[in-house]
Amino acid sequence: MAVTGCGILLASLLVGIEVAAASPPTTGSAEVAVAAAGRGHASPRLIDQRANPPARQAATTGDHPTRGVDGRPTGDTLPVRVSTAAKPSATTTSARVPDGPNTGGSGLPRAPSPRTINSNFAGINQAGGGGAQPSDVNASVGPTQILETVNRRVTVFDKAGVQQCTNTLAGWLGLGTTNVFDPRTLYDNLNNRFIIIATTTGTAGTAPRLFLAASTSGNACGGYFVYTLTFSGALFPLGTLLDYPYLGQDRTAILSSTNNFNPGYVNSTAWSVSKALVYAGAAVSFPAFPVAFSTAPVTVVGIPIAATANTYYVAGVPGTGYRLYRMSNSAGPGTTLVLQATVASAYASPSRRVNQCGTATTLDPLDGRIAWAPVQAANSPFIWFTHGTDIAGYPGVRYGAISTSTNTATVANAFHSGTSDDFNPSLGASEIAPNAFNVWLNWAYTDTGATTCRNTSMTFNGVQPGAGVPALTNTDVTLVVGSNTISNTRFGDYSSVHVDPVAASASCPAGRTALLAQQYFVGGTWATRLVRISFGPGC
Repeated sequence: MAVTGCGILLASLLVGIEVAAASPPTTGSAEVAVAAAGRGHASPRLIDQRANPPARQAATTGDHPTRGVDGRPTGDTLPVRVSTAAKPSATTTSARVPDGPNTGGSGLPRAPSPRTINSNFAGINQAGGGGAQPSDVNASVGPTQILETVNRRVTVFDKAGVQQCTNTLAGWLGLGTTNVFDPRTLYDNLNNRFIIIATTTGTAGTAPRLFLAASTSGNACGGYFVYTLTFSGALFPLGTLLDYPYLGQDRTAILSSTNNFNPGYVNSTAWSVSKALVYAGAAVSFPAFPVAFSTAPVTVVGIPIAATANTYYVAGVPGTGYRLYRMSNSAGPGTTLVLQATVASAYASPSRRVNQCGTATTLDPLDGRIAWAPVQAANSPFIWFTHGTDIAGYPGVRYGAISTSTNTATVANAFHSGTSDDFNPSLGASEIAPNAFNVWLNWAYTDTGATTCRNTSMTFNGVQPGAGVPALTNTDVTLVVGSNTISNTRFGDYSSVHVDPVAASASCPAGRTALLAQQYFVGGTWATRLVRISFGPGC
């Protein structure tokens, strides 16, 4: 796409990483049991998209602001200024995952890794039916279909980008005029099901609610069991908004967590529910546990999804590092949760808002939370994650791996250039051999310091297995360029990466292709981009 004037850039970064075997578990860790203090329960309704009439699209509106732990909209008090300090590009660590040859681990350039763009097409946009802003874009991928969700719409595409079915988000879930937002989606490659979660506003005197939907087959345009999950107990005062619902999975359970407000911040909670019950359309009841603010479930990877001894949740804590929770018996009965460790790896949340070309309007970089579910693999002790951070006064991206054996983190910075503002990251991974990973890192950026000023772009980079956790700086490739905005003061609150469960071709096996979804701007309103990228020899 040609660039004229200022454009917005979506950054998607593709890396392949191999890590060494973990050390034996540390002793003397002060684990803390977390007591359940609430329950969720529901029975489903069956909604068949083939007979579900298209709902009327609500007028384009501003969605509720994503809130921080102080109860205020994220980014609303951040200053606007031009950073002049040089960005450090070297890896910073509290523990080291060994690098192999040609790593760039000290910030040195790396040779590009083989990569193929299989498809790169426009997804849902604000003007064409997306409705509210921001988009909160997510997209999951099955054998032949891509399911995209935004704040007001669900659309299914084939892998070339041809639309197969669409409806409003509320219409898709059979919820009429209910205000439904913050959707996320994933695909279960073991059971061939698509899953969606979304929330709604709190209502005084009413139990808090979430909406969970699972397809009844591998057809994303077919039937869904839709649950209106209601929550009770000390953690869930009546009228509470269950905000920013996360979505993850292990082999046997759907995983989630929320930040809860009534009207200010009350707490954050995590829970899991049996896939077997949900896929059978059975009633569900499960415990909920208090956790740190914006604690994200960790998705287990593998084709098919691997069996793991434990399930994990991770929260980023600016100024400290990470809170690592371990869940047992995630599908129940007898689900338990412990705070396994507070992992020391201090970072700062973004210290200013994101600048754009040609306007004083700025964008919200969020607050350093882990916005997209981290990932783990069966043959590795590492949990891969990403989030926003401050890099010498610039909004930036941090990514890395937490060892569940040693309770340590290995981290590095990622950014487009020495003058870019980088934000809204997500990450996906596949394990191609024990402790050998392909990792895709996806984020957005603007670059008001570039010779040709840019406003949001989509990009990726590659590192062969054996690279450890290198700094990923100044070596990405732009996939799409947009424009600035003066009306949408917020950016999407998250993006997504999902590994494609099938081979891209006879020479490109499963596990080497991922679907990346990200927001940008076109003509001042948001648009979304869906890109399938293959990585490695033969792809």
